[in-house]
Amino acid sequence: MTKRTTLVIVCVAILTLALSGCQMPASKAPETETSQAMTTPISIQTDSPESLTQTSVAKLPATSTLIVPTATATSTPEPTVNVVIPTVTRPATYTLQEGEFPYCIARRFNVDPADLVSVNGLAADQLVSPGTTLQIPQNSTWTGEGRVRNPHPDTYTVSAGETIYSIACYYGDVSPEAIIAVNQLESPYTLRAGQVLDIP
Repeated sequence: MTKRTTLVIVCVAILTLALSGCQMPASKAPETETSQAMTTPISIQTDSPESLTQTSVAKLPATSTLIVPTATATSTPEPTVNVVIPTVTRPATYTLQEGEFPYCIARRFNVDPADLVSVNGLAADQLVSPGTTLQIPQNSTWTGEGRVRNPHPDTYTVSAGETIYSIACYYGDVSPEAIIAVNQLESPYTLRAGQVLDIP
């Protein structure tokens, strides 16, 4: 064989190898599970919240997943306030406040209204003014239904002219002291229209 023939055979062999190499599939990068992926924190330096001046990110392999930790807003829980609702005992006498009436007092202190009216020499439908002191029967109990006039716990929106005492009467067996305690009101317990109260 001549040098020329040998040269042609070598060139054909190289060309064949080169062309066959182009038909082979490219090697596939190894798969990485997300849980095993490399994570690199991002460092951000700013002069002010409005202007981002420098951001540097480390280079990762092409198959890695970039996981950027996000800050979760955590709110500080409101401190819980333990409110002690005073236990109302049945007094020997009670002075009516603005917005109260004898049947209201009978409901509050669990007294039969007929006994309350009788002990105080009142007519069943008699209007009694605020400031009147009533004798409270000690051996009497409300009979039947109706002691609770409106269901509670509840929230109540104050209307103009209402008082803690009239609102307590609206519910029947709720005491003004309980409403004052739950809402942390301070004397003289003046209410404003639109104010929302929690009713125990």
